[in-house]
Amino acid sequence: MWRLIFWFVVVMALAWGLTWLASHPGHITIDWFGWHIENMPVALALAALLVFLLLAWVVLRLLRWIVGAPFAITDLFRRNRRRKALQELTGGFTALLAGDAASAGRAARKAVRLAPDEPMARLLEAHSALAAGDARAAQHYLARLRKDPQMEPAALHGLFELAQKEGNTDAARAVAEVALRKYPNLAWAAEAVLKFAALSGDWPRVRALLARMRKAKLIDKTEEKRKQAVAYTAEAQALEERDPARATQLALQAHKLDPALIPAAVIAGRLLAAQGKVRKAAKVLEKTWKLSPHPDIAEVYAHLRHGDSPADRLVRVRQLLRKASGGEEGAVALARAAIDAHDWDTALGALRPWLNENPSARIFLLMAELEEARSGDIGRVREWLRRARMARPDPAWVADAVVSPVWLPVSPAGALGAFAWREPPASPGTALLSEPVPEEWLQPPAAEQTPEPLPAAAEIVEPETPAEADAPQATSNDLLAEEAPATPAPPDRQREPAAPPIVENPAPMAPRQPAADAPATRPQGPVAEAVTEVPEETGPRPPLPDDPGLPPKKG
Repeated sequence: MWRLIFWFVVVMALAWGLTWLASHPGHITIDWFGWHIENMPVALALAALLVFLLLAWVVLRLLRWIVGAPFAITDLFRRNRRRKALQELTGGFTALLAGDAASAGRAARKAVRLAPDEPMARLLEAHSALAAGDARAAQHYLARLRKDPQMEPAALHGLFELAQKEGNTDAARAVAEVALRKYPNLAWAAEAVLKFAALSGDWPRVRALLARMRKAKLIDKTEEKRKQAVAYTAEAQALEERDPARATQLALQAHKLDPALIPAAVIAGRLLAAQGKVRKAAKVLEKTWKLSPHPDIAEVYAHLRHGDSPADRLVRVRQLLRKASGGEEGAVALARAAIDAHDWDTALGALRPWLNENPSARIFLLMAELEEARSGDIGRVREWLRRARMARPDPAWVADAVVSPVWLPVSPAGALGAFAWREPPASPGTALLSEPVPEEWLQPPAAEQTPEPLPAAAEIVEPETPAEADAPQATSNDLLAEEAPATPAPPDRQREPAAPPIVENPAPMAPRQPAADAPATRPQGPVAEAVTEVPEETGPRPPLPDDPGLPPKKG
């Protein structure tokens, strides 16, 4: 736009000048070195001047070309070699990025031969040697590159990669420290030094490095606060046993920077509760529970007061869930507290909505524990355990494809704050559960539906009839004899009762062991559950029929 305006102004100026000359004709007289010209028009004089200037420019250009011809030929050859070197560099770096180290090495050697002073050719040579696994050659080339101030950052990065590839942690740390000290804006150097400081547990240095990276605009403010919170939490975790007061301050600082960080809230809540600051601990845990529900938060919240009964802990968990339901984590926490308090209905009510919503294995494990506690139905317990084995895995702390049962501040790869509470990846070929839970499994167990072992003959009590109301009652000797282990008698020797029996025995009769003059007391054992009341004997005992299978009476 501005160029168009410029040329428009130039054309307008020329037109104005020509118009002015046409409207003001005149003549010029020249008397110079014997030359005498009179009455020359002004326009002709200007045209002659322009032609003279043009000829002078052509002559000067011709002289310059003649004088500079040898140098021009040399420059031409040099430019051709540089052009070929750049082509080789392009092909070499393309091959290097494609993983073809051999082609990259050949291109690097050609580029170095064509342009020995080209630093990019030396860099390609070093990286191709590094990709090919020739550590000695790569180190030699990178050491030469460090002498060039323009290429030193790239050379340091290559040396750092070489040390990491060889597993030389000390050398890698030394190179990263040098690079960060000389070039503070190098992101890879700052990340490397931060990783080494975190792996060594130097948390004050980690916090200082994070502040320095934020100042250099290598990370944003949100990431800095999150990682600062992780550093504070890690230091609090290390000092929790040795210095609880300092650990409490660090955990509260981490919670202030990142309220969603679960370990910071757990450590702060646990230490504050131990110091008697129950209300402050509850506020910290409630705030994190709303953002990131976790079973550790519910566990610490339930045990804020030492010595609370299971019923008190259940009330406290209900109070936490009123702040935020917590989804599946809230259901698990409520069911766990209810089972500990023997409140089967509350536990079942917490777990019921999740049974057919693709729950994790812990839901079915809690149902198995609940079923065993409230009914003792081993068959149902086994079915819940089968479903737990086929359900999706429980959430855990996961980072870099590593599953940890506890939170760690640094991942195995050295990433700060990489562990997250989430579902780990399922194993290949895992068959997930799909069938729904039958509704009858969730009904409370009825007494008549509770499976019991087959009762002994003496435990089966038939209801009395009017004719049996006046029959002799069972004596204490009979009741005590019925408690003995059941041993079937031969079928041809079944004894007939002397009176209308109180206890009928469809199965073979167990042998009796009567005791003479035994007192009429309430028996203990299975008979006490079958016979609710035994009247005292007021008359003589009815005679017992002879039974060859019974032991002889004493007395």
